[in-house]
Amino acid sequence: MSLRRSIQLLQLPIPQPGLEPAKGNVPLAAGYLKMYARRRGLEEFYDIELFAPRLANTLSDCGLVEEILARDPWMVGFTCYLWNIDRTLWIASRLKERRPDLRIIIGGPEITADNAWVLQHPAIDFAAIGEGEQTFAELLTALRFNNHPREPIAGLYVSMGTVLGPLPGFRQPLASLDEISSPYLEGILDAADEEMLLLETIRGCIFKCKFCYYPKSYDDLYFVSREKIIANLQYARERGVKEVVLLDPTLNQARNFAEFVRLLADQNPDRQWQYFGELRAEGLTTDIAKLLREANFNEVEIGLQSIDPLAMELMDRKNNMKSFERGVGAMLDIGIKVKVDLIIGLPGDTPDSVRRSMHYLRDTGLYSSVQVFNLAILPGTAFRQEAQMHGLQYQSRSPYYVLKTPTIDLRTMYELMEEAEEIFDTEFDALPSPAERREPVADSRDTVFFSHSVNFDNPVRTSLPSAAQRSGAFELLLQAADFRQHRDEACGLIRQLLEDNPHSTLRIVLEPNGDPASLTMSFLQAIRTACLQDPSYLDRFYSMQLGRPKGAKHIVIRLPWVARNQAGLDWIDDVGQFASIVWTGENIPSEDDLSEELEAHEFVLA
Repeated sequence: MSLRRSIQLLQLPIPQPGLEPAKGNVPLAAGYLKMYARRRGLEEFYDIELFAPRLANTLSDCGLVEEILARDPWMVGFTCYLWNIDRTLWIASRLKERRPDLRIIIGGPEITADNAWVLQHPAIDFAAIGEGEQTFAELLTALRFNNHPREPIAGLYVSMGTVLGPLPGFRQPLASLDEISSPYLEGILDAADEEMLLLETIRGCIFKCKFCYYPKSYDDLYFVSREKIIANLQYARERGVKEVVLLDPTLNQARNFAEFVRLLADQNPDRQWQYFGELRAEGLTTDIAKLLREANFNEVEIGLQSIDPLAMELMDRKNNMKSFERGVGAMLDIGIKVKVDLIIGLPGDTPDSVRRSMHYLRDTGLYSSVQVFNLAILPGTAFRQEAQMHGLQYQSRSPYYVLKTPTIDLRTMYELMEEAEEIFDTEFDALPSPAERREPVADSRDTVFFSHSVNFDNPVRTSLPSAAQRSGAFELLLQAADFRQHRDEACGLIRQLLEDNPHSTLRIVLEPNGDPASLTMSFLQAIRTACLQDPSYLDRFYSMQLGRPKGAKHIVIRLPWVARNQAGLDWIDDVGQFASIVWTGENIPSEDDLSEELEAHEFVLA
């Protein structure tokens, strides 16, 4: 029997609005921690295991608690982002309830000195602020013979419960990223799992954008050597990778960028994979664009954010518009798609200046696609420190969206986002079609149930699967001849599901066995209220968008196509404020054929 202490490192995925499990949830940060600890000889004393992403992506909140505890860990570490921090802390709390002796450490971009609500959470014991590899290794070294570090560790916050304790000293970043490049080469991660390799070649950023976390975490640029980049890309070839995502915050900030792109091209001569990265348009020339195309960059992302001079000044990101136009034009001319980002809610921007930015982009045509974001006041950023000075009101929990600025109120933000969708003829963060469903399989210890059905007209009922056996994305199918008679029971089932697993994605499918009119607006309002009793991250994320209801909970009414005339257009219109409608049956025209007849919340399951 191994005498090494067991450590589970876990990264929860971005919550999915549909019923399929997340993809692309690669625990790279956890891989770095394990690799650095290995290099420091700590695997002699600790058995460090990365919790399987296929389970993290599929299981419910309670299911994850059971799977973690089944591994009998001495410590559990969580990588925390704004999309998973609430769920992480909920799971950590349940782990502590069951195992008070269990040590909990958290790290990641969400863990900052100014995010007190996280640091004061009673479930955590330690928090790594800033770069985590050295901090984690030094903590494990200190805990070999003691329950707590006897000396302060740079970057390590030691919990004092619900009282904010002393903040740690600054953690100096690794002098060379070769020390952690890379978990793929060490066999800790396998790029074949997702046919994707995540590659970090630089940490730090020469730009100081105030909405970004990077300027507060790094005092300089830190690099991976040419030899390590080549080794990673050779590995990508061997593992059949189809996409290499370059994680550098600004890919073309290095002075030798052209030489770097030539290296990327040389290692991908047969274009086995596509590269993707984020760049500044300034500095991109026709020659650089040709090199990027030769390397097999098919798409890049470029942040414009705003063209307003005051907004640019206040966010400390001044765009040279001529250089922007020249750079984006060079990319488009060579056949590289360009996704351009804009932000709503920046200090200094007004409704008119936001509209000018949107119309400038549309009128110049300098984009392949556009993503418009609401400004998020992220922990660890300059805007978080300056929020009061700029008069910014924002959500107290992630995603920390701005709710009001001195020049833009909440209603106007809704309207501007709606205008952006119209101007660019798109729907941002669109929900997957409620007419589609595929059931994934997770290799957990127990059977995982993805759905549960209740026919209210049948006195014989099956019990809900246990909370731990439900999937993280779950479907509840309810049937009745008259739903009005079963409102309380239906709401009770929904509340139970969400009380058990509050961070679930939940689809409630309503199938009338009789007149659709039994689904009254008051009934649907009651269902919607039960769904949103305790909003989760996805609910807050979608709360800044108008249109059909979006979030972690989705109400779907499933009806035969022949019932559409009976239901009536007024009822169909009214339903849209609460639910989507999926029409079923034979001989239904396709959605394309019905595009002018169907409302935005109507779908067809042929």
